[in-house]
Amino acid sequence: MIASFFQSLDTHRVAYLLISGQATVLYGAATFSEDINLWVEPSSGNLERFQAALSALGARYYKLTPPLEAPYFEAGHGFHFFLGPSESETIFLDVLGRPPRVPSFAAALRERREFATDWGVLPTVGIRNLIELKKTQRLADYPIVSALTLRLLEESAPSLETLAWGCGKPLHGGGFFFIQ
Repeated sequence: MIASFFQSLDTHRVAYLLISGQATVLYGAATFSEDINLWVEPSSGNLERFQAALSALGARYYKLTPPLEAPYFEAGHGFHFFLGPSESETIFLDVLGRPPRVPSFAAALRERREFATDWGVLPTVGIRNLIELKKTQRLADYPIVSALTLRLLEESAPSLETLAWGCGKPLHGGGFFFIQ
């Protein structure tokens, strides 16, 4: 079912980035995630293609979710769906058009990383933006933010700007976040 979902996104030419739990798994900072979280580019044409992909898979709403319409999508509302033919094979999908604490979709798309998986090649939000997304003040996210930050520092020769950011300087405005 998951492979079919990502194939449907590709077939419908949906511009998206994998974010949150599954992205942290791909970066090696988490070992499990129960759902799929996507950042879908918030243009009207892309939203129409995304709606077609969901329709082709028989996606159903769950939770309190506004209609999947441009004004809600562009305002940053979350959308929540069930994917799958039956309850025993259900996949939870959470979608955002404007996630908090990160730059525009176009800027994030330039910084993406593509991972080859059993589900296909998945465009995944870049590690710095993923760290910003995971700064949710949920206790469970603190070890993930720390692991992702260490991964970032290990994968490159960090600049002074990257080291300052890793120690608490905000990347895209907002408050400070310290890793201990």
